[in-house]
Amino acid sequence: MSKSKLNKGTISKAEQQAEYRTFKTVFLYCILIIVLPVTTFFASKYWLFDGFFQLTNVTSNIYSAVSAVVALHMALFLFIYKAYFTVGTEAPGSSNRDKASQKED
Repeated sequence: MSKSKLNKGTISKAEQQAEYRTFKTVFLYCILIIVLPVTTFFASKYWLFDGFFQLTNVTSNIYSAVSAVVALHMALFLFIYKAYFTVGTEAPGSSNRDKASQKED
């Protein structure tokens, strides 16, 4: 096998770094989407609605659920915003590789 065939199967360091950044971003947003609503529900229930406002159990559950849904929607908005506005950005050095692959075609 020639060197050019071997190099096509390997991933460059820049591509590995770009994939790691993407994985890290998605992983952090997944954790945020899972943890934020649960934390918001229990924190708002016990400290805000039961402790400060002294609401009944059912009422504090309803308000806590609404606050958790709002927190979830904020986390989803942040994820979608980040995904939408980083789609157009290219990884460093990818424009040269794309130009070279277009010349080969």
